[in-house]
Amino acid sequence: MSELKQTVPQDSAVRETIRRAAEDLVRSSGLKPPLDLTHLKRHVTALTDSLELDGRGFDHYAMIVLNNALWTPYFPHIALKQRLLLLPFCLRKQPGCTADHDDLGLICKGCGQCNIPGLSAAADALDMPVLVAESSSAVADWVEQGVIQAVVGMSCLDSLEKSFPSMLRSAVPGIAVPLLRDGCKDTAFDPADLERAMSVPQADEVHAFPYGLIRETIDGLFTPDGISAYIPDNMLREEAIRALTAHGKHYRPKITAGCYAALNPSRTDLPDYLKPVSLAVECFHKASLIHDDIEDNDAERYGEPACHVRLGLAPALNLGDYLIGAGYKLFCHESVPPEMRASLSSEAALAHCELALGQAKEFDALQKKDLQPEDCLEIHRLKTAPAFRVALFAGAIAAERFDELRDLFHDFSDRLGAAYQLYDDLEDTADNPASAVDVLMRTNGWDRETARAETVRLYQVQRDGIYDLLETVGDVPLKIFLYRLAGKVLKDV
Repeated sequence: MSELKQTVPQDSAVRETIRRAAEDLVRSSGLKPPLDLTHLKRHVTALTDSLELDGRGFDHYAMIVLNNALWTPYFPHIALKQRLLLLPFCLRKQPGCTADHDDLGLICKGCGQCNIPGLSAAADALDMPVLVAESSSAVADWVEQGVIQAVVGMSCLDSLEKSFPSMLRSAVPGIAVPLLRDGCKDTAFDPADLERAMSVPQADEVHAFPYGLIRETIDGLFTPDGISAYIPDNMLREEAIRALTAHGKHYRPKITAGCYAALNPSRTDLPDYLKPVSLAVECFHKASLIHDDIEDNDAERYGEPACHVRLGLAPALNLGDYLIGAGYKLFCHESVPPEMRASLSSEAALAHCELALGQAKEFDALQKKDLQPEDCLEIHRLKTAPAFRVALFAGAIAAERFDELRDLFHDFSDRLGAAYQLYDDLEDTADNPASAVDVLMRTNGWDRETARAETVRLYQVQRDGIYDLLETVGDVPLKIFLYRLAGKVLKDV
């Protein structure tokens, strides 16, 4: 974007022209939120060019307005009580404000000397919660917990620019009201902008993503009592329960449950059969870790002795094999609809074949010491993508929408797996002959810094490909879910 000082147009007619042009662009192009920063910038450049505003420093303002135009049609599906009105400290009367503040923000006394009491009253009348704060980590926590599903935020352009990347990466539905001046002093805002943002009506059908329910369900499942209901009493049961409950965040089962919820945005519950399906996904994952540690001769996992070190090689192999078998059995659990069982098992079997091929390719190349850069990407894809893919496939099958989403989830998982492993390679502090960094150093005679730079480039190619792929998704709840999944896994390097 332009290196000119960015500012908010002071002429209300210019602001209105940009707003209407952004809304027209969203309608005519069929754009759906969220958009990542790269795609937003691309559309904003076209927007400012068409309005002959290029070179006037309105690019960032136009990007915020375009993002507002993207989210506004989706806002009716978010309950008013789950839209947070976030107001800045600088609205208070200074000097002279006697209000206290706590860790969350301002505790307004309602003296009437500034706009805050009136705005808070207007939000209360709509049943919207209000927070007056410079910034608050609590907002991110509330979004993560599902207490808040969207934000109407007022802030200066400088603050909005700083928060924009993380908001986009987290795919938080939001409408921003930029203050007309920066500097946290003598500020002002356009009342029409705020009224427009606050008055978006609530539709009959709301999409309240059940973060809390998913976390409660999965966390409750991965306890000894929760798992005991699905694992029969035998000589491997204790170790199986230990493997499934100890360490790890059970992220893949949460992907399965989250995918199901994203595909059923109006539901407020999860079907009983989602528990054995999610447990199966974790069985496969933990089995792969046990076998991977054996093949790589890794002595530790999660900072503790690896399973084969603690139990011995043969018992660890048996436990890994048992968990794989248990996973397939769980896909055929009596609570799982019969029409889903074959697809669940078939897709998991294909993923297991890919995983084994990835491990075999890596082992063979390391033995021959001829691992090439292109081999790294293929091995990363085969070893890591299947776990993401099975988790997403299981959620789609459980939601009975697998056929329409199979290709999308397949491509998404391939890129996500490759990007995840490339980032992991960048985190290595010791020599690792399977790392892309080390392979690039060996094959090209590069120093570590040059090899790391190329690994960053490869990572960014995969990351950008993910967001290009997500532009084909027209289902907004699903797109939000996939954006948040990508945001959790990917990092800006």
